[in-house]
Amino acid sequence: MGWMISAAGLLVVLVALWDIFHTLWHPGGFGRIARWVFQLVWWATKHVLPSHTRRLAGPIGILGTVALWTGLVVIGWTLVYLPHMSDGFYFGSALRPEQSSDALTALYLSLVTVATLGFGDVTPADPVLRLLAPFEALLGFVLLTAAISWILQVYPALGRRRSVAKRLSLLQSSHATAVVAGGEPCVASRMLDAVTDGTIQAETDLMQYAESYYFIEEEEELSLAATLPHALELAEAGRTSSSREVQLAADMLTAAVESLALLLDRAYLKTGSATPEVLASYGADHGFEPHA
Repeated sequence: MGWMISAAGLLVVLVALWDIFHTLWHPGGFGRIARWVFQLVWWATKHVLPSHTRRLAGPIGILGTVALWTGLVVIGWTLVYLPHMSDGFYFGSALRPEQSSDALTALYLSLVTVATLGFGDVTPADPVLRLLAPFEALLGFVLLTAAISWILQVYPALGRRRSVAKRLSLLQSSHATAVVAGGEPCVASRMLDAVTDGTIQAETDLMQYAESYYFIEEEEELSLAATLPHALELAEAGRTSSSREVQLAADMLTAAVESLALLLDRAYLKTGSATPEVLASYGADHGFEPHA
């Protein structure tokens, strides 16, 4: 029975490791646990918490997910140790084994080990446990590395998304649609190509870092959710140009926006609508209403 409890603990640890791998290092992945945490935080910031917490949904989601991963690892190893506390460990002279073989001591040992503190007041005596215990310390380093690498991965993606949003905002404020429709073809096509490249990059980042959807920009000019509909306006203006080069660039931009909208709708919005309606829902989900 004791080894069954230990096996259940190892299973809990493996679930946490699989979710870490699937979220951070699997191409296009988003672990089930991480997705649940982000969706819960997103829902809470929309319906329960004050409105100003919306901008913190992404960071809170990361912190909550890392905390849950850590909790699963700690609880899992607690279950591994628990059935063997009475006869599988040596206790320091200040500890009394008959009072130190309960779940609280197993939890203490798990916390100390995963934090790599190594107090040494409780050490494994069983040969199997002596082999297993160092792996928990290694998992402590994995958790720390996972948290740091996650931040280093997602924030550059957010920067690229803000960059294309800023470009779209500047194009909109400078009335670039007139240039695209009737200006120099080489200038118009370059403008459309730049937006297309940014849109493709935004879609790629969203596929690789699905959690980036839950990060909100308060400034409209930096929010892709607020500015992306203007990309369709630019594409529509390009299709009215007499230049085949501009028309081709406009078709490519339309395809890029439609592809991004399909990803947004399939993974997050679930509207089943056409591209303009999906983009409107995207903006509304991030707190931006479409302009009249």
